Amino acid sequence: MATLRRRLSSWGSRAVRCIGACKNLGSTMRLSFFYWLLVIAWHVLILVLAYLLLHDHYRWFLLCQFGVAFSLYLAYRVYRHWRLPQELAAGGKSALEDRDFSVKYRLTGMAETDSLVAVYNDMIDTLRQERTVLQEQQYFLRKLIEASPSGILILGYDGEITEANPAACDLLGFDPRQLATAQEVHPVLAAARTTPAGSSQQLTLNSTDHYRIEVGAFIDRGFSRKFVQIQALTQEILAAEKRAYGQVIRMMAHEVNNSIGAVNALLQTFSDPDAPTDAGWIADVRENLPVALERNHRLNVFMRNFAQVVRLPSPHLEQVELGPLLTRMSQLFQAQATQQGTTVVLHLPGEPVRVRIDPNQMEQVLVNVIRNALESLAQGGEIQITLQQKPFLLTIADNGPGLTEATAAAIFTPFFTSKPNGQGIGLTLVREILNNHGWRFSLATGADGWTRFVVGW
Repeated sequence: MATLRRRLSSWGSRAVRCIGACKNLGSTMRLSFFYWLLVIAWHVLILVLAYLLLHDHYRWFLLCQFGVAFSLYLAYRVYRHWRLPQELAAGGKSALEDRDFSVKYRLTGMAETDSLVAVYNDMIDTLRQERTVLQEQQYFLRKLIEASPSGILILGYDGEITEANPAACDLLGFDPRQLATAQEVHPVLAAARTTPAGSSQQLTLNSTDHYRIEVGAFIDRGFSRKFVQIQALTQEILAAEKRAYGQVIRMMAHEVNNSIGAVNALLQTFSDPDAPTDAGWIADVRENLPVALERNHRLNVFMRNFAQVVRLPSPHLEQVELGPLLTRMSQLFQAQATQQGTTVVLHLPGEPVRVRIDPNQMEQVLVNVIRNALESLAQGGEIQITLQQKPFLLTIADNGPGLTEATAAAIFTPFFTSKPNGQGIGLTLVREILNNHGWRFSLATGADGWTRFVVGW
């Protein structure tokens, strides 16, 4: 509607200018008509009087005719002296209204008119230079926006997206200018329209994609318009997370070394060849050796989990049928599900579904996700494992207590856990594996209360 109002206003102003030009032209033509009517009537009157008075005096009558001709010439020069500035002003006004800054006028030889022509020509040169500078600046800004690694959206007066640079199209996966419905549905675009100018906010989509939007404003033709800068923070956040839990691992390694030192000291005591092997010594060994072994085993598993997160190997892809893999995984957890009264339901399509995956890493993904579903249910409930062929989707759903908004936003953050004895490693490993496979995934609780982990191409 604002665009239509601006166009109507522009057309109306042009129509007003045309009407004003026609009125000025009509007024000038009427003035010229009356001027020449008066001049001709006056000279005709002189000729008539000269004929009545001097028709018997041929020479005086001829001299009078020359005088009338000379008077007509003076009247013409007066007319041109009066008319030329008006023609120059009208032509200059028309050129300015049409934004044609290439029109310049030559000097006429009349001092007053030439001063007006000089001022006009200087003004035209200045306007042309300023317009050239503005066009060059606009071209530079447009190229700068197109080359910007950050997504940039420019909104119209009604909040609709009128321009989007290539980076914004790549971040969103589509051109927002061509999909009017997406401007209202997509969370990033909806936030761009509703966020006030001069503020910023961060968005998290599907618990994995992180964006920061910054909104500014500029004045265009007297009206305020918004522009939005979109930055993808996913890779930055991942890098910061890796740096963070790399530091944590180094700190944990210090503590582990301390524990191993204590265990080694204990083992060295038991391996002393000079120590008497009596009943008390045997009792100490039986009491403390399982403790040392269990401690070493737990430390080994714990540190191996950390190492898998930091340096996960690249997937070794091969063609794998998912049906048997999902059947094995459901059987693996069937005993635990039966103990806690949970039902595991597997839905497979009629035709085999084959994809290129690393089967070992994909088993690790399924183990973590199914185990999390079982732990969230604790007792009772149902887990549904559904494989869809067209389009390819793998869904693991449970009707447990679900995820809060805060938990869903941080669920894939390293070392974040909502479990009392959790380490926050499993879903981080899941995210790393699926990202390395190039698959999209999400984890969220729907309006029906079911929590779904969805994996797809």
